[in-house]
Amino acid sequence: MDLSNAVFDRRAPAADNELFKSVWDVANWFSASGLADDRQAQAVAEIADGRFVEWVREMREASFQVFEPIAAGKPSAVEPLGVLFSRTASSLAAGSIELDRTRPELALARWRDPEAVTALLAMLSIEAFFTLPRDRLHSCPRCGWLFLDTSRGGKRRWCSMRTCGNREKVSRHRHHTDV
Repeated sequence: MDLSNAVFDRRAPAADNELFKSVWDVANWFSASGLADDRQAQAVAEIADGRFVEWVREMREASFQVFEPIAAGKPSAVEPLGVLFSRTASSLAAGSIELDRTRPELALARWRDPEAVTALLAMLSIEAFFTLPRDRLHSCPRCGWLFLDTSRGGKRRWCSMRTCGNREKVSRHRHHTDV
């Protein structure tokens, strides 16, 4: 879900809502999300292809368009899933991605290949589509981020208690004290 959430706010986007503004932003995101180690993230930061950031954004939006309906209890749209499959298929056919059993794997040199990196994102989204428990996938009512509810009772309401949960509680408290 981290890829789908790589914007500041889905519900009320500000004028500058974009988190992926440069290859450095994408590289930092890969590192922060745990998808790449320092060397791999540095390789991503060295991608010079000007289309790369736009391709990553395209994979992010396709991923969101696949998972957001599921979080709302609706069927996924076929077109964005097709975008993810298409990106994955072309990279697999070209040999840009190797598999470690069923998991995608990139050699260090491939982390500098914009097509391989975006195909990796697409493939991970496809894997999530087939493996995540749909009844635990939710959308935060405050920011619109998608999250997997791993709480014991399955009653988690926000993407993060530290951010949206606290903001919601402060908002409710202010509303009650103003009334």
